Amino acid sequence: MSLAKTFYLLKDAETRTGELYALIGLNVSITQPGLAELFNDLAAEEQQHARQVEMMRGYFQESPDSFLENPEAERTIAGFVENLETIRRYVNRQYAALTPADLVNLALDVERQLAERHRSFIFHVTDPQLKRLFENLNLGNDAHIRKLESFPLS
Repeated sequence: MSLAKTFYLLKDAETRTGELYALIGLNVSITQPGLAELFNDLAAEEQQHARQVEMMRGYFQESPDSFLENPEAERTIAGFVENLETIRRYVNRQYAALTPADLVNLALDVERQLAERHRSFIFHVTDPQLKRLFENLNLGNDAHIRKLESFPLS
């Protein structure tokens, strides 16, 4: 297991989540412009999260002693990335049949899984600044969950 690889996987997870949201936003842009706006905003924020992970990776390269290895981290993040690919294929195949509620619930599941992955890392860094960066990722996921939960579906 390599912490460097874990960072690449975590960045990939954030990037792919953003791509999934952009795909959903594009798919519903004509019929559900409000929903498209929600997903496009989420996509942009996921790209920001990917940049935050890249910052953390840079910090890791400069100060690897600030990180404690988590033997399950790489496998956990890789599994999440595989799940995102399955969801993307599902959305591509079924997008015409998916209701706004289906899409919001799908995104809620993704965000909850992503938040769980981020939380598993918070306690594996020793540097307070890094801990705050991970906490910010969690706050971002929590904000996404609140946005999705409060989106009017009628």
